[in-house]
Amino acid sequence: MPYVSQTRHIDRVRNVIEGRMSSPGADASRLASSYRRSLEQYHLDPGATIGPRILTVPELRDVQQREETVLRASGECLSRLHETVREADYCVMLTDAEGVTIDYRVDRDRRHEFKRAGLYPGSCWSEREEGTCGVASVLLDAEAITVHKTDHFRAAFTTLTCSASPIFGVRGELIGVLDASAVRSPEEREIQRLVNHIVRQSALLIEDGFFLNATTHCWVLLAHRSRHYVEAQPEILIAFDARGYAIAANRRAKECVPGLNQLPRHVSELFDIRAERLLDARPGRDLISFRLIGSGSPLHARVRPPVVRVSRSPTPTPTPREATKPVTQPALSESETLERTRILAAMTHAKWRPVIAAQALGISRATLY
Repeated sequence: MPYVSQTRHIDRVRNVIEGRMSSPGADASRLASSYRRSLEQYHLDPGATIGPRILTVPELRDVQQREETVLRASGECLSRLHETVREADYCVMLTDAEGVTIDYRVDRDRRHEFKRAGLYPGSCWSEREEGTCGVASVLLDAEAITVHKTDHFRAAFTTLTCSASPIFGVRGELIGVLDASAVRSPEEREIQRLVNHIVRQSALLIEDGFFLNATTHCWVLLAHRSRHYVEAQPEILIAFDARGYAIAANRRAKECVPGLNQLPRHVSELFDIRAERLLDARPGRDLISFRLIGSGSPLHARVRPPVVRVSRSPTPTPTPREATKPVTQPALSESETLERTRILAAMTHAKWRPVIAAQALGISRATLY
């Protein structure tokens, strides 16, 4: 049932569009623009009480197969996020870049209630179909948002509170949306700030897992501005090729290291350290300290070598387009592929700390390497 009467909600939406009232909060202009598009461009009915379109099982399976790399990088993070917010009656959803829910976490005894609200695998949350909502706003603006109750365009969703955050790929493209939604939540909007923050942090963790899985052919710098956090939670991830050129970086790296917005860049243009020192670092052992070119700010890091062996023989300096092409990998047998996937998952979960990964796999560190 809608949280407010259909007539009152329709009046509210029209008043916001016509400027007679505004939505509270910092995202008022985003919401007003979305209302206008939903009504005037997509001709949606704000009084509608029908839930979202749900894909059939075969349709959802096809989408999930296409998004396998995102699902592999996000699974454990979704579970952890749900454990954090479940006591407040939230479910957690992951959508693809089109707004289709491809994975979710919800308490088993609450599953039916959330499904009735449209919070279910296969639900479609684009603005074209459902109007203003958390996922749709992120898909359009690529910025985190909380859409609280009557902020939603359709009356069907005015019981919901949704905090959503974008997930970006290796080259900065939007690859999905992470969303935490509650069917019932307190009226006070400010209470949702903490959930919004947790969702944004979780989205960054998914990005980093996706980054590490996508750069197995590269040397990857796992760095932090404090040496005490390098082992536990490296925030800066930079992928280098065999010539010492940075060819990809995560969001935090681009914020902290000048020059990473234009790739490729040679390590000598970024840090006061030779490329050979990075490429020859022993995985899981050597802690390297160096400074940023220009500012002189210190960084501390470990280096993860390529999971697939890459030749370091001299090659021409790469062009920007060539530098981001993945290295062709040799064909593996089915058993080798399964073993490689298992090891990659353990190493990614352990942030490439071999001792912890070996313990999780039930093997010795020497066997792992």
